[in-house]
Amino acid sequence: MLSEIKWKSFLLPLIFGIGLWLVTPLRPVAISIMAWHLFAIFVATIIACITKPLPMMAVTLIGIVVATLTGVFTMDEVATGFGNSTAWMVAMCMFMAAGFIKSGLGKRIAYLFVSLFGKRTLSLAYALSFVDAVLAIGIPSNNARVNGIMYPIIDNLSREMGSDPKQGTQRKLGSFLVFNEYEVNNITSGLFLTGLAGNMVAIGLAKMQGITVTWMQWFMAACVPGILSLLIIPWVLYKVYPPEVKQTPDAYRWATTRLAALGKMTASEKIMSITFILAIVLWLIGTKIGIDATEVSFIAVVILLITGVLTTNDLLNEHFAWNILVWLSIIMMMSKKLMTLGFFPWFSKTLGHLLNGMNWISVLIILFLAYFYLHYMFPSVSTQISALYAGFLSIAIGAGVPHVLAVLLLAFAGSINLSTTPYSAGPAALLSSTGYVTSAEWWRLSAIIGVIFNVIWLGGGLLWTKLLGFW
Repeated sequence: MLSEIKWKSFLLPLIFGIGLWLVTPLRPVAISIMAWHLFAIFVATIIACITKPLPMMAVTLIGIVVATLTGVFTMDEVATGFGNSTAWMVAMCMFMAAGFIKSGLGKRIAYLFVSLFGKRTLSLAYALSFVDAVLAIGIPSNNARVNGIMYPIIDNLSREMGSDPKQGTQRKLGSFLVFNEYEVNNITSGLFLTGLAGNMVAIGLAKMQGITVTWMQWFMAACVPGILSLLIIPWVLYKVYPPEVKQTPDAYRWATTRLAALGKMTASEKIMSITFILAIVLWLIGTKIGIDATEVSFIAVVILLITGVLTTNDLLNEHFAWNILVWLSIIMMMSKKLMTLGFFPWFSKTLGHLLNGMNWISVLIILFLAYFYLHYMFPSVSTQISALYAGFLSIAIGAGVPHVLAVLLLAFAGSINLSTTPYSAGPAALLSSTGYVTSAEWWRLSAIIGVIFNVIWLGGGLLWTKLLGFW
């Protein structure tokens, strides 16, 4: 049986790709024919990632094949492109996430914090928020954190406390905890470079434009707006979307029962804990001793393989990791070639001149807000980053925004903009369909939290990075 292909979804990519190719003679004189042809293929590929006639891996493979057949790439360049360090770092971190889930360490951490701080609903929300933050250091999949660890715990706990959508009692506790987890997951996705695969995609695209940002630089810039958000958002939700149950003494008993059922830490959990701590330390100090972030992720996965926490079959079964490795390598490959051929430098200078007379702070604010609210149009964070990030970064650089600041703030916008819609990413799609939060409530609360995020991450982020000396 043939696989189903959405042939109509090829129409828009073909129109743009062929259209741009045909106007090659009318291209700006500063751009070579090869650069323009690659631009046409790149645009068609990105549009296909949005319209999705096939999954992203398939459409990017089609794009790179077209580029080789037209002479834009040689096969040696393509083969070398699959060695992109950013793409491999994302894949390795996905394998680490599998170790968290398989070993059971993620659930143990969650039960522990619920047992320690879960006697009141607000403190319970803060405890669960802290768990997500800890997990985000080493789990770059927001889907894995929510779907694999946090939501099952919140759902079971809520039902245990008598809060069940099927019984019409979701507002007792579950609605508040579910929406809090949604927003907290967006915060923790931006708090760490390794908190979201999209973060590493953005940093990889920035690297193609000659700008390098380390794990520690990301954390230093994100820690203040991130921690402020973790403190403020649960409290705001507690006020604007209050749970009916304010005290949760039974949560302590529930969590301690679950911990007792787990028993003592297994060897797998202990090894996973040590490996996780080692990875954090090396991400913090690795650059000082000659170990970059990608190498750290390789070291961690090798330890998990040697000790038996993970097997090669576990790695092979992580389909999302291999999928992202392929399409991200191709996107990075095209982006790097566009940079080499001079397209992005021309793009940034041209648009920078168009913004002549506007100070760079105003430009950055406009770009940040535009990037944030454009996510209403995208059902995937990776798709938006692939489609817009490099271009937005080029505009910022052309307008005179300090390079590292531009990379970081636009990347932050690409994490927190997951708070916009019930289709913004996998966690939103899951949590909004559980029955705990109505559609109307979801849109209303998302709009409120979105404004708060912009104040904290844009306004507060600019002030904090000024103190850090980033500009």
